[in-house]
Amino acid sequence: MSLLLPTPTMPSCPAPAAGRRAGPFRAVAGVLAMAGALLAAPALAQSGPMSLTPPPAPGSGPRSADPGMVPAEKAVKDKRYDDAVQDFDRVLAANPRNAQARFQRAWSLAQAGREDDAIKAFSEMAQDFPELPEPHNNLALLYAKRGDLKRAEAELLAALDARPDYAIAYSNLGDVYRRLAEQAYSQAVKRNPKDTRAAAALQQVRPAAAAPAPSGGAGTPSAKPAPASAPAAH
Repeated sequence: MSLLLPTPTMPSCPAPAAGRRAGPFRAVAGVLAMAGALLAAPALAQSGPMSLTPPPAPGSGPRSADPGMVPAEKAVKDKRYDDAVQDFDRVLAANPRNAQARFQRAWSLAQAGREDDAIKAFSEMAQDFPELPEPHNNLALLYAKRGDLKRAEAELLAALDARPDYAIAYSNLGDVYRRLAEQAYSQAVKRNPKDTRAAAALQQVRPAAAAPAPSGGAGTPSAKPAPASAPAAH
């Protein structure tokens, strides 16, 4: 499954009041039941694990003025992720509320292959900054990479709780529901091979990369993911 990653945006919306979750998700909650809509839509391109790409400098909003961010971000750019983690640790020792450093540190952990540590770092960031959707979105990416779609779904719903207009979370949630639909239709066909409706729907929700390539031609190329989002500095 390929989850899309956004161009970085600066979170500015306050955390919503309790009880706002139900509204934004009425449309997506019925995805599994909307076989007609699935049949009408083209399948997405990828089914393999997504990759997290380096979050560049945020495009707008405040930047951390801590001089320690310079070598840390250079280490990220140079793909020296263990060095980057150590540099971000020094920044955070002086200012634990530097959300920008915490986000990039967590991302660097993931790139260094320390996914358990990355999940822990993003989870702690989500608790400390409940108004930010980005930690939840990146947790969803890590969980989806492991095939844990239910946790990925929960994190994306939490991201939309934090910011209901966070468009990339809707895109990622759609990918999660598409994959869940694929699993459900696969089970339906396995248990009842004569279920032609489920079989037709399964072909539509399966990624194009999973389908046989046309005779004499190449398969659909994989789309490159956009950079991961980074929160504003605090």
